[in-house]
Amino acid sequence: MRIQARWAAALLLAGLFLSGARADDAKFSAPNDFTMALGDSLAFGYQEAKVASDPFDLAQFRTGFAFVFTARVAQTSPGKGAQLLNLGCPGETTASFLSGPCAYHAAGFPLHLNYAGSQMDAAEGLLRANRGKVNPILVSLGANDVLGVFGFCPSLDPGCVGAILPGILASVGQNLGHALARLRKAAPDAEIVVLQLYNPLEPAFPGSNVLAVSLNQVIGSVAAANRARVANAFPSFNQAPPQPATLCALTLFCTAGDIHASDAGYAVIADLMFKAAGYTRFEH
Repeated sequence: MRIQARWAAALLLAGLFLSGARADDAKFSAPNDFTMALGDSLAFGYQEAKVASDPFDLAQFRTGFAFVFTARVAQTSPGKGAQLLNLGCPGETTASFLSGPCAYHAAGFPLHLNYAGSQMDAAEGLLRANRGKVNPILVSLGANDVLGVFGFCPSLDPGCVGAILPGILASVGQNLGHALARLRKAAPDAEIVVLQLYNPLEPAFPGSNVLAVSLNQVIGSVAAANRARVANAFPSFNQAPPQPATLCALTLFCTAGDIHASDAGYAVIADLMFKAAGYTRFEH
């Protein structure tokens, strides 16, 4: 109860920080020539065993949600033949997304689309080069920011978490807000769908779901302020019964200690984002 109370206070602070944000009027745009995926390892389609096997074989990462999503879009009439522009960078935080470079690529590993500098700048460059042809934009950011809590509070001591979590959430709100505002300016008519995160660590750290709930509140508020939609993975991963069996099936944490989604989990995320984008209306 003490843990829940202190983390709930951090969640409240995040809500106060973002309380002034207001969303623009809702709009809708059909898919176009390109889907763009931005963000971290989930956007990339990362799984640790595949990286250990051969990080240079990019084809093995095509089970990621961005690829599954784009293949589904390509089967619709307005999105027929759509291609994926995937800039996802494993390890990316909301801060490194803006400032760059992608540390994973700087270490010598390939990305689906290689670029120098920041992912934000690369995204804007592609949007300029393909003006009006990129829709939707899928974004997964924030998980690595909050995972930083474990560097300061390895046992998730409530006093430690309560001291640093509000600052982390405030930084996520500022950075993600800045990123989404720039994307909205560069692609005013595009659907932007932001992923709200699951928590793979609950079996090992009971009560840590509050971290995901806190982060997801920030993501939801910032997304609404920038006319972006959200796809919330938390209910499907962490609340759908039976637990923890469902979470263990949709992530690789229980079997391999890998926090990333399994192929089945990536398919679930793709479905959630497809529905959030409103694209089921194009399927028959």
